[in-house]
Amino acid sequence: MSVFQQRTTLTVLCAAVLATAAVRVDAAASSDPVRSVDNIPPAPATEIRALNTGEEILVTWTASADDAMSFSVFGDAYIPIGGLNGYHIYRAVQGADAELIGTTAPGVVEFADPVAITGTTYIYSVSPFDADNETLPDIEPGSAEDLARIVSLGGGPPDVIVTTTVKAQMSFDVVVDVTDSAAVESFTADFITLVASLLGIDPSRIIVTSVTEGSTIVDFKIADIEGEDDVPAAADALAQLVTIVADDTEDEFASIGPVLDLVDESSDDVIVIPFPVDTDGLIVLSWFSRLGDAVGFDDFFLFADNFGLGEGQEGYDATYDVVPNGQVDFDDFFRFADDFGTPIANAAEIQALLGQ
Repeated sequence: MSVFQQRTTLTVLCAAVLATAAVRVDAAASSDPVRSVDNIPPAPATEIRALNTGEEILVTWTASADDAMSFSVFGDAYIPIGGLNGYHIYRAVQGADAELIGTTAPGVVEFADPVAITGTTYIYSVSPFDADNETLPDIEPGSAEDLARIVSLGGGPPDVIVTTTVKAQMSFDVVVDVTDSAAVESFTADFITLVASLLGIDPSRIIVTSVTEGSTIVDFKIADIEGEDDVPAAADALAQLVTIVADDTEDEFASIGPVLDLVDESSDDVIVIPFPVDTDGLIVLSWFSRLGDAVGFDDFFLFADNFGLGEGQEGYDATYDVVPNGQVDFDDFFRFADDFGTPIANAAEIQALLGQ
């Protein structure tokens, strides 16, 4: 190849490289902007209320502190920053997951739910959200704020109890074949025996709910014993176990494997006790005792003990004023007589929730 041909070839190659670079630069300059991720969740909505208006459930709330839009100047343009995309409204019934029932725009602080199923209790929740985050309400279970978002259709305020579940998760640096039921059973038995011994409690109080891989993860609960004052409460027992695991001067779990982690996953849960209903789904207010599966003599004796009491008197309980007038009187007696013998269709469900 001549010198001229070499120079010509080099010139063509340089031109091609420059053209390619120009195309890449132009493509980069004209590409769409990449949206940044917002990793700061909005402040929660507060003062969530649910009100039965007779035709619908009106859910109201106080707006999130972040429910406001501000602007930043970029060149000649005003760029909106912060703020919310809106609010998600959720509704739940006892024993079921919350269901998304609506979405509102920013600045809106109420939502009308047309649901109307007599005898059903609903729990409402409102969560502000932006492009990347959603914030659940921070509400203490069983508090006045919690009860304000619970509404019952076809009756008075629902019975609500708060239960504390003491549970935890422990990870061990040991391999257990979780597909081998015998291996899992053996490991579980060793775990229960060892934990019960360390805490000085009956092994029956240790309830293993799952054993999974990675390395070996044990989910378990510690049950309380009603009426036993001389045994440690479940929460105290778990706190003691946390202390034992944190003490690295001695490996108490050496017999089953080194502990990698212990996480306290205890929770307070609100349980709404549904109203007793008959086989037609109608509320039965005279099943006072919550015993048996029908309105019976246990309920009659309770009613008789309260007969004649009125508002302002010591011992008055509006539960027995089934025809509300501030007095447990013959109106209530005749209503009770009508209810006597009525079977309670959901008696077993209610008794299970009450721990009977």
